[in-house]
Amino acid sequence: MKLMKTQDAVGQVLCHDITQIIKGVTKDAVFRKGHVITEEDIPVLLSVGKDNVYIWEKGETRLHENEAAEIYASNSGKRGKD
Repeated sequence: MKLMKTQDAVGQVLCHDITQIIKGVTKDAVFRKGHVITEEDIPVLLSVGKDNVYIWEKGETRLHENEAAEIYASNSGKRGKD
């Protein structure tokens, strides 16, 4: 996981949900964990106060938590969540 300026995060993968809260109107994720940030997403992220975002850094020795769960499930003889 790496903290990055939102404007520089195009093409990166979000590590967590980004929630927008408008009191009395809505409280929901505008982006979900795993979303690949596009140029069009930058104004939305900034509008919900995200000047910086945590992005996923995948490397040879790192796995996304969902990938790790699938490997664990396959090794234990049980299937992961669909």
